[in-house]
Amino acid sequence: MTNKNNLTLAEINRLRTTEKVKEALEILKNRNLPISISSVSKMANISRKTISTNRPDLKAMIDEVSSLQNDLKASKGNKTKSKGTTQSERLERLREKNKELIEDKKKILEQNITLTKENTRLKERLADLEEKLYSQAELKIVEMKSSNRS
Repeated sequence: MTNKNNLTLAEINRLRTTEKVKEALEILKNRNLPISISSVSKMANISRKTISTNRPDLKAMIDEVSSLQNDLKASKGNKTKSKGTTQSERLERLREKNKELIEDKKKILEQNITLTKENTRLKERLADLEEKLYSQAELKIVEMKSSNRS
């Protein structure tokens, strides 16, 4: 259990929002009402943006419960389709999504390597140019001192 005395206000609000969403999901499930981001946000009295944009963990929770609810409705409506089939289909979709995300991650890492190399090269070039500029400035100072002595 988390010690609430050591939490910041933001962390406390985050926990409170999570609890509100869990309670709203429970109420909607018990009343057999449709579960969506909109319905949960209304029931929990929080904004849709909080769920859909700011809290991907809550969005995933709602999507999962909604998917389970849809699977239950489908299995009740269609007795020939077993519950395992809908779960295996969902699992397969999640595996495909996971593969896509892994590929995206690889591409991003490759881009990161390229950008890091470019950044290093530009820093080296900047250092060289600064050194040349400093050398030229020193040369002009020396020239000015020698012309003043003459």
